[in-house]
Amino acid sequence: MQSFLNLVARRILDNHQSLERVSIVVPTRRAAFFLMQELAKETSEAAISPHIQAVDDFVESICTLEIEDPVHLLFDLYETFREIDPEVQFDRFMGWASVLLNDLDRIDQYLVKADYLFDYLSEANAIARWQATLPEGKTLQSEGGSKQYFSLFENIKLVYHSFRNRLLEKGKAYRGMAYRELAEDVNTLLLERPEFDKLYFAGFNAFTESERSIVSSLVKVGKAEVFWDSDQYYMTVNPGVEAGKSLRDYQKSRLFGEWNWTTDHLLSSQKNITVYGVPNATLQTKVAGQLYQQMKAWDDPENPVPTAIVLADENLLLPMLYSLDETVVDLNVTMGLSMRNSLLYTLVDSIFELQQNAVEFRGKSGKMIRIPKFGHKSINKVLNHPFIRHYEHVMLLPASTGPTIIQKTLWAITRENQVFLSSEELMDLSENHPLFEILFTNWQKNNSRQVISTFYQLIELLRDVYKDYKNALETEYLYLFYTLLKQFEQTIEEKTELITLRTLRSFMFELIRQTKIPFSGEPVSNLQIMGMLETRALDFERIIILSLNEGMLPQAKRQNSLIPYDAAQTVGLPTHQHQEAVMSYHFYRLLQRASEVHILYTSTSDAPGGGEKSRFIQQVEYELTQYNPLIQIENKVVVLESSQQRELEEVVRKDNALLAIIREYLANKGLYPTHLNEFIRCSMQFYLKHIVGVREKEEVEEELGMDKIGTWLHASLERLDQEFFLLEKDPLEEEIKGVMKDEFDRLFKGYVTDLGLNRIYFQIGEHQILAFLKNQMAQVPRRKILAAEQPLNVNINLFLQGIDTPVRIGGKIDRIEQSAEGILYVMDYKTGSVELTGRQKLTDPLKREEVIRKDPDRKMGYVRQLWMYEYLMYRKMRDEQGLSLRETVYNFGDYAVKSGFYSFRDPKNLISNPLELTEGLAPQHFIEKSETILKDILNVMLDPNVPFRKTDDLGTCKFCDFAGICGR
Repeated sequence: MQSFLNLVARRILDNHQSLERVSIVVPTRRAAFFLMQELAKETSEAAISPHIQAVDDFVESICTLEIEDPVHLLFDLYETFREIDPEVQFDRFMGWASVLLNDLDRIDQYLVKADYLFDYLSEANAIARWQATLPEGKTLQSEGGSKQYFSLFENIKLVYHSFRNRLLEKGKAYRGMAYRELAEDVNTLLLERPEFDKLYFAGFNAFTESERSIVSSLVKVGKAEVFWDSDQYYMTVNPGVEAGKSLRDYQKSRLFGEWNWTTDHLLSSQKNITVYGVPNATLQTKVAGQLYQQMKAWDDPENPVPTAIVLADENLLLPMLYSLDETVVDLNVTMGLSMRNSLLYTLVDSIFELQQNAVEFRGKSGKMIRIPKFGHKSINKVLNHPFIRHYEHVMLLPASTGPTIIQKTLWAITRENQVFLSSEELMDLSENHPLFEILFTNWQKNNSRQVISTFYQLIELLRDVYKDYKNALETEYLYLFYTLLKQFEQTIEEKTELITLRTLRSFMFELIRQTKIPFSGEPVSNLQIMGMLETRALDFERIIILSLNEGMLPQAKRQNSLIPYDAAQTVGLPTHQHQEAVMSYHFYRLLQRASEVHILYTSTSDAPGGGEKSRFIQQVEYELTQYNPLIQIENKVVVLESSQQRELEEVVRKDNALLAIIREYLANKGLYPTHLNEFIRCSMQFYLKHIVGVREKEEVEEELGMDKIGTWLHASLERLDQEFFLLEKDPLEEEIKGVMKDEFDRLFKGYVTDLGLNRIYFQIGEHQILAFLKNQMAQVPRRKILAAEQPLNVNINLFLQGIDTPVRIGGKIDRIEQSAEGILYVMDYKTGSVELTGRQKLTDPLKREEVIRKDPDRKMGYVRQLWMYEYLMYRKMRDEQGLSLRETVYNFGDYAVKSGFYSFRDPKNLISNPLELTEGLAPQHFIEKSETILKDILNVMLDPNVPFRKTDDLGTCKFCDFAGICGR
């Protein structure tokens, strides 16, 4: 089927023997290239080419003003605003500056009478209009918020004129201003130009008012001709279709001379259309990639069918490129890739976040200086960025025999729990490496030159790494960012007083948002990937359109403008209805000459429009097919194939190798009370933690947890026992506080205890220890303290599963005391409340041993822990012919051993062990019964028929570090 541009080329060649003084204007640069190709195909002799331009280039070449770059435009607009309202803040201005610029651009593009528009929006006129619609007797107040609202438009009226004058003085313009200048002076600027005999405008749909004025003026004097690409379907047969709205008006007005052309392709040609409902947006690209792979396989390699993949959602460009088969090398991308979607953007963002979130602390010296420090999360985010990690891999790893400076820093932060680090501390960790100097030098307040210099240095550092990097996109982003910085640097030289760090960030990100990588490729490739607007004037036999959802195409009704809908409609500015009509035309024009069409939309409810297919699809299904029976439509639903997964066995069976590892663990590492409790509570947790050796993930904690508080309080009491109570001295309150502060600083360097919750937790811990020791020192009679943090280990042999097995049993007792009656007490500290349960069971001789063997209850675990401590004491006393504590030997059989807890939450009460395994003082009998219980528990541990399995008590899983592994 003959393409539209081929039709244009033939008509122009028929009209002119020489094309030297002919100019052709088309909607896009891509269309200009393809028109040149068509002209070349249709000529058999060498000839001078006509002048072919995209419409923006055409206007800019004729206009006497130079289009200003976005950076200067934003600054000029701000300075204009500041002349009118000196109180305006740059940060707030940046929030709506781009919207205002867009509005000013449209006002000029559509030749709107600006004074009329802003007067229309003035307070008096608006209230008069609103007043007329109110019920009788009701009036409107014009004070308060409405006053402020209307003053905005009064300011914009002044800004509009002042801004244009400022630009005119410099010979500059924004895009709409250039269009307006040409439209209002078309005679001087265009009609009198001698270099063109004839101008052709081809492939347009809905002109702006300035374009309409320019083209109609040229047509009126016979100097221009317009070629339309319209179809009878939406022009005359079904005028309800939005696609023909502007074209029907133009044809009726006869402003553009003879109408060329209207075809009937939509009504007469055969088309196979397949519509695919796809579960999610990105999966569309996979489906499109597979479709194109199949098409390639069916095509004649010598004469493949020209194909376009059209992305209604341009964010799918990268996924689409990755979804194409590796054999697809002949393609052209007619879209820019936004720098906003690049990894470089996320690095720049992370560095700004690092600097903006720096927290100031007082120095430890006598002077009241404040040191800015960076938060660990921001540091982690920067150092783990893919760009920095790639630099580490290329530049740091080969030069390092051990861990790199990045690894050392991240490990130090985690190991020492450093929540905040100063620039100097980070420099020390990196040995003043240039990378860390660039990333972690504190930015001075409002010093934009330092910020830009930082990014220059970073690009310089990364440039060599990415020079030979396979990902050419990211290398291109580095170059683009460099040029953007250069542009930025030149602009702010004169505007230094405007720039704060926050302003700089918002301004730079606005420029990044506007900056795109222009792809360079072979334009005549068989596969073209493009956005909907890039398809203007181009034809493809086969098309694949993605994201054809309601809300995406046409787009949702968003008013991205400061001008209200009713005012825009009154003065002739385009509204969402205009935009829908334009998109409708592009859609139907794509279908006109296509014979094979694949349309994809997202069918799930979280897609734009709630998973509803675009109204354009429904119009084709229910309207177009009524007029053209040659159109075949097939609907398909893409379903993710669910492969039947084999249920994994959620137990770990014990083979000979695993049993050998368990025996080695028992003999060498040894069994501790907490290990025994973990085995009985959840054997899978015990297996993962002690047999496999899976370590808990280390993370930086900003707030003190109960485990940290417990460690601190234990360490403080150990020192107080060693330095005071074991020497039979009582510490003063200040001495207790001093020891606690020293121990906290030793254990937890990174925590900040001067403010926030940590200050409260620190004070609570301090209060608990003071209350506990005050109560201890006030007791009469007082127990004698014999040892603090006393390690006890014994080695025994047990006959387990038919084999003599060495077993090491150990524990660390917080405190050993002796009462006035001579009884030895093993005491354990608890920071939380402690409740012991099951006292009835523990007093029943038939039940108590069974409870110790099997009961997984956490409270029973406390009892089991105290029982193990008593066993260790008796066994140690027997094996070593007496236990030597503070130069006194405590012989086996002469002393009873009891146990209990001190809870810091209830410092006045001693919680004693309710378990009496034997009657009276019978140490040997206690050891024998204890070892019988241990033997029974360990026989289960070594039983090959009893696998390690998850607990049935989900409450146990709530605070388990291995819940993720187990899938709990």
